[in-house]
Amino acid sequence: MNEYTRREEVRATFIASAILVLCIAAAVLQLVTVEGRLIPDPGARRQAEESEARIAPARACALAGEKLIAEIEVFKKLADAARMSDPEKPGAGAGGGAPTTTTRTRALRNPPPPKPNEPDKQLAWASAQPVYKQAKILAGCREATDALLGARVSAIPAWDAIARAAAITPPGAAETEQFEAAKQLLSLLGDIPADKVAQATKDAEAAYKATAERDRERALTAMVREPLPQGVFSRRVAVSVGVGLTVCALLISYLGVRAASMRRLATLLPLRDAVRSGRPGMQAAEILKTAAAHNSGEPGIVIGAAIGGLSAALLAPKDADLFVAGVMTGLLIGLGAQWAFRLAIGASRWRARATELADVEKPAIPIVLVLSGVKPGLEPEFIQFLRSLPPTDAAAAVEKLASQAEERILAAADAGAALHQGKPPPR
Repeated sequence: MNEYTRREEVRATFIASAILVLCIAAAVLQLVTVEGRLIPDPGARRQAEESEARIAPARACALAGEKLIAEIEVFKKLADAARMSDPEKPGAGAGGGAPTTTTRTRALRNPPPPKPNEPDKQLAWASAQPVYKQAKILAGCREATDALLGARVSAIPAWDAIARAAAITPPGAAETEQFEAAKQLLSLLGDIPADKVAQATKDAEAAYKATAERDRERALTAMVREPLPQGVFSRRVAVSVGVGLTVCALLISYLGVRAASMRRLATLLPLRDAVRSGRPGMQAAEILKTAAAHNSGEPGIVIGAAIGGLSAALLAPKDADLFVAGVMTGLLIGLGAQWAFRLAIGASRWRARATELADVEKPAIPIVLVLSGVKPGLEPEFIQFLRSLPPTDAAAAVEKLASQAEERILAAADAGAALHQGKPPPR
């Protein structure tokens, strides 16, 4: 800035800067501190649903543990009925000796019926299938039960036996295969502590129910902040772009004021030599023309950008893209409002601006004399007339206005002196 910068321009730049700082600081604070609305925690709901879903498998495991105890007892009784133990060896009859010749001859004539101690292979597998079914179910329960309760030492042998029983390949249609599979199941599960497994599955079911109840209660009250929407820009980028636009607007306004003051300096400074060369009217005419130009700088776009950004931040703080849009819209609205204000002012500030420049340049022809020759209300017409004249004619017109004004002042002074002395005023 220099001495050719108008006080109006300095004042407008300062006001625009103050408004910009206050509005953008408030807008950025609003955008940075805004939070999403409170909504039910979807994670808590999902966890409650998962805990609820674990209850059904745990219940199935507990039922399988209870059924296994009962099925083992039934299986052991049916195993005795099916004679699954080793049959008596040949020759181990009631007499203990070899059969007589008469008995052998009678046996050849009449074939004996099946031996009463021959195993019932069909009943063997039929009685083993319920136990096998419960073992298959329980084999998949061990991992979850141990993970929840920890491995119980007393139940480990039963769990291991159940796992081996579940690993048995289901036999085919052959009775021999079915019988062997039933015997293998009996040897694995006949004497295990099944009650330990059943108790572990019951405890696991109770623990799952307690966890589900706790998660269900938490899901009813747990709240989280809804994530802010993601726009075209990320939130940080959008805020940076909006602030950058307002800073650019302020810089443009400042540079406009500086450019205008330097242009006035370059225009008026050489005309000081015109006074020395006997052309004082040229300096005065150029001062009047320069004073007729409107203020430089763009305070309107600065104030518009600041107010637009603050309005967007207050109305829609969750959407950072609207902050950028508000700043850009404010730029355009502020520019339009600035030009409307300049048109409304018109030439009303022309006299004050000319006087301000005259205080800097100290022209040989007092600007006050020239301004007194322009009737109030006719400033726009005079400015247009002065601009339409060549520099020499404009200088002559200004000199003539000054001389006429000086003559009127002198005549008024003579009239005042004559009235004071009681003489008639000169005609």
